[in-house]
Amino acid sequence: IFVLLRELYLAKNEALKKKFRLPIIGAAIMLGGVLVNLYEPIGRYPIDLFASTINAFIIFYAIYKYRLVNYSAFVIRSILYLVLVIISAFIFYGIIWASFRIMRKIPFQYSFLLSIFLGIVAAIIFQPLRTGTLSVIEKLYFGKRLEYYRSLKSFSESLSTIVELDKLGASTVNKVVETFNLEWAMMLVLDYATRNYKIIAKMGEKTIDLDEEEFVVGRNTQLIKELQRCSEPIFYPSKAEYEEDLQPLFSNGLSPEIILPLKFKEKLNGFICLGRCRDKEYFDQFDAEILGILTGQCALALENAISFEKLRRQQKRLQEMNKELIISRNKLEAFFDGITTPISIQDINYNIIMVNYAATRYFRKPFNNLVGSKCYNVFFGRNKPCENCMAQDCLHSQLPFTMEKVDENTGMTFSIHFYPISVPHGSEKIFLEFFQDITQQKRLQEELIQSEKMAGIGTLASGIAHEINNPLCGIIGTAEILLEEVDKDEKLKEYTLDIIKYAQGAAEIIKDLARYSRREEKATTLVDVNMVVEDTLKLARRGMKFKEIEVEKRYGDVPKLEANMGELQQVLLNLIINAVQAMQGKGTLILETREEAGNVVMVVSDTGPGIEKKDIENIFNPFYTTKEPGKGTGLGLSIVYQIIYNMGGRINVDSRPGAGTSFAIQVPINRLEKSRIRFIHAKSTKEIEDVFYLQRKILVGEKGYLEETIRRPEDEKAYHVLAYKGLQPVGTVSCLSDRVIGRLPVEDHFPISDLKKGFRCVEIDRLAVMKEERRSIIPLGLMSIAYLYAKSQGAERIFLDVFSDEKKYINMYKKLGFKKIGEYEWLLPVTVMMMDQKTDYEKKARELERFVKPFLARLVKRLDFSEDEKTTILKAVESIIKSSPKDEISNDEISNDEISKSQDPIKEKD
Repeated sequence: IFVLLRELYLAKNEALKKKFRLPIIGAAIMLGGVLVNLYEPIGRYPIDLFASTINAFIIFYAIYKYRLVNYSAFVIRSILYLVLVIISAFIFYGIIWASFRIMRKIPFQYSFLLSIFLGIVAAIIFQPLRTGTLSVIEKLYFGKRLEYYRSLKSFSESLSTIVELDKLGASTVNKVVETFNLEWAMMLVLDYATRNYKIIAKMGEKTIDLDEEEFVVGRNTQLIKELQRCSEPIFYPSKAEYEEDLQPLFSNGLSPEIILPLKFKEKLNGFICLGRCRDKEYFDQFDAEILGILTGQCALALENAISFEKLRRQQKRLQEMNKELIISRNKLEAFFDGITTPISIQDINYNIIMVNYAATRYFRKPFNNLVGSKCYNVFFGRNKPCENCMAQDCLHSQLPFTMEKVDENTGMTFSIHFYPISVPHGSEKIFLEFFQDITQQKRLQEELIQSEKMAGIGTLASGIAHEINNPLCGIIGTAEILLEEVDKDEKLKEYTLDIIKYAQGAAEIIKDLARYSRREEKATTLVDVNMVVEDTLKLARRGMKFKEIEVEKRYGDVPKLEANMGELQQVLLNLIINAVQAMQGKGTLILETREEAGNVVMVVSDTGPGIEKKDIENIFNPFYTTKEPGKGTGLGLSIVYQIIYNMGGRINVDSRPGAGTSFAIQVPINRLEKSRIRFIHAKSTKEIEDVFYLQRKILVGEKGYLEETIRRPEDEKAYHVLAYKGLQPVGTVSCLSDRVIGRLPVEDHFPISDLKKGFRCVEIDRLAVMKEERRSIIPLGLMSIAYLYAKSQGAERIFLDVFSDEKKYINMYKKLGFKKIGEYEWLLPVTVMMMDQKTDYEKKARELERFVKPFLARLVKRLDFSEDEKTTILKAVESIIKSSPKDEISNDEISNDEISKSQDPIKEKD
């Protein structure tokens, strides 16, 4: 009684309290009967037994009424097997009785037939008998509840086919209300936008006044935390505990009897609130089991519906984005086609990806005939890229380039502009190319260049005229006096001296002007940079109105520079004039010189309005100007850029609107540094890009290789050697070992398997050297380094292929020890050559020892390799030298110390 009273006190809802009241009453009656029986005046047998009997009836009624014990499955199973045993016993008894009657007439040896017959009967009747019996027992025991159990089970299984959230919620709520005859029910689902739980379906008259937007359960509330923690339904939730979380429900008179969590893999996607049942006062264990099945299937269906809803929203968002992209694309196409200049977009292999309408009209070819074709073929009728095409330079450096092209068929001159297009990392590079017909413009170009000269001189004319007039007046005055003074006297000498003086002044001015105008003289001398800057400033002062412009000089201690004085003065004069014009008579002009990293740096800065960002990219392009019509031709900075480029230097501009402009010129102090040749092993990404840049530039552009053959998979594992002249890549060659890549590239065209058998082989491939460097040391140096690499790898036979018309290369290879082994047809006839390391080269080394030793000794000085690679190459060199029987070269001649100390470039004769 104490335990029951304690639980009754702790119970938080009325239904649970009802479950404890009957057992308390029964226990109290039994206790009362015992106490009465102990009291002698009125205690008589069997009062206590009668009280115990009443208690027992009350206990059993409470268990049956309130389902205090989950005995349903045990009872059904017990009754089922009891009935099955009784029925089976009667059936087998009848069979056995009939069998014994018959066996009296059948011999004993056939008695085994009875066993077979009984087995067949058991197999036939047991399962139907069990199923039928179970159905009858369930109907008798459960009554109508069996129907809605089956109905809910069937409905739960069908939930997996519902993927719309609203439909799932409405179907679930309607089915639960209909099955249990509930006053109301509702489903709340997690809204992933707000991360709160909102109503998606509700049913019942009491829920009509409930505002769906108002009833929102936060994810951090006590109710949600409890549902996430226990994963079990909450029966008869306490108003005191969850009033704050479910306040809109309680305020509308809705008190949930059960809250069912809808969890999938520990994720609470929602929950169902069930109101009071109209047929009974509580939900028993049988109801809990049915609701548990429904909850599990509904949670799975809800997860599917949420996933479907996410996909639907994402699809809608993608459709909207696609619509915006289509609109943007249409705008871009309209803009693209609206440009009257022919424009095309091409990939790294010169394939046309897109052209505008102007291109189809200009070249008189339909869109489909242009797209997918090679630009050089459809635009100019060529079978390989145009000479000096700047497309690969544009893609390699990611900078815009401009070139002029004369169409051999029409004689027209085009200005072709290349602009790189940014693409995601790893995507194929593309660029934009547009044409301008400058045939007429080209005819006037020489005149315009001369006009630019005259424009510069004209700018200075007014100031120079004043300077010239004074000495000329003195000359004229003195001449007049000389005409009057015919007698020889001392004054005549004085006048003569005056004439000489004034003439010298005029000559000095004319000399300054001549320095500016004599551009045809290209001879270089050692010039004092500070003096050139100062002289140029004087020249500019005579022709420009400086007014309130202050000049700030920051001349450093710089060495003399080997340059053409006239060109250098022309560069500085253009920059100073532009700076003065930009400041419009007021500001500060800063002239700075300094030495930096082996370069002379000259800086011309102003405090003018600066240059717009959109203009900075174009200021060095010919004919581009921001000045008013008639005040400039747009050639000044273009000429400046070309002069600095030819000097091996670089010009950079730093400008921001409103903050002035600064032009910084860098020129190497030693002009020989520009032409210093060095060889490296290409390893870094930039160096590898230089390799393929040269292959596309030379092999595709000049030799006619297919663009698709550049950067083959085997090239990623090759050993690439690069030659640099200064900072510019000018040559490359690749070595491929059969131990690394397996099959050599030459085997795709020519059979060498018999020659390879049993030997370690290397192929020297893709020799590419810039045209202007093919008479220098670079081709032979690249091939020699490739051979040294092959030797260091233990190669026994070396293969290469070369176009048959390249006689110079073939002769060079023969001198190195290669022999022709055959030919094959590709784009052109190709000669295949091989060197047998053990015979051919050793023989050639003896024949050419007087050449080989000095050449290799000088070659190693140009190697810009790591110490390990230098050591490997030196060992190969020493091995070659030792193969010659006489005139051995000393180790000191090719030592590492000598390599590190040698910085002087090898002259052209090398």
